[in-house]
Amino acid sequence: MKENWVRIYRSTDLLQVKLAEDVLKQNGIVSHIVDKPDSAIPSIGEAELYTLPENAEKAKEVLDKAKIK
Repeated sequence: MKENWVRIYRSTDLLQVKLAEDVLKQNGIVSHIVDKPDSAIPSIGEAELYTLPENAEKAKEVLDKAKIK
């Protein structure tokens, strides 16, 4: 991931984060998922969705409109 990207969403449900990424892609917003599995139990943990600083505000609005929280 490139420097200075902004985290706009996170969840313990990787599928939910992938859904958010897809919604952003459909709206022309580039984003990137960082999966952070738990070191003891990899199936749990947290995934985060990042975008460029100039897209962050629009990305949050798109996710809110899509009711992804």
